[in-house]
Amino acid sequence: MKGSEYERKNCHSLLLGLAAGSDQLPTVLPATADLANQFTPTSDQPWLTITGITNGVLSFAFATNAGPARLAHIHLLNQTILITQGLVGTPPSLTGVQMLGNGAIQLSFTNNPSASFTVLSSTNLSLPLSSWTVLGPATNASSSDLFQFTSSAALSNQECFYTVRSP
Repeated sequence: MKGSEYERKNCHSLLLGLAAGSDQLPTVLPATADLANQFTPTSDQPWLTITGITNGVLSFAFATNAGPARLAHIHLLNQTILITQGLVGTPPSLTGVQMLGNGAIQLSFTNNPSASFTVLSSTNLSLPLSSWTVLGPATNASSSDLFQFTSSAALSNQECFYTVRSP
């Protein structure tokens, strides 16, 4: 996915969204550069593949990332370009919490629209996250940066703590 799915940090680092897609580096070579044999660009991860070089522009493709952020490197003419796919420590920004008429709790927060989030709850804040109950995904139906989660009414009858994790 070009454009909105990633952010160009600088010419030596790229941040990709979670979905599979393809992209190009900015023009990095003279159009006549011969990149055969020892000069052939490489990737150090199987999920990131070099797809070609045309007129000095390197193209690559990347697979869907369903897990945490991952790193790869494109090696090109003694340069290393860091590629990061997935969220990189961007905590959700809480925009609202409200109790609905049926007793359910609704959480709203903002974050990267290509990210995915899961909401967990616990009645004991000191438990490790592995002991918290997974309630389900937060939804982002509008493809904007606003996510929402609504608990079932049964959960609101007790004191609960909530957290959000990605993915």
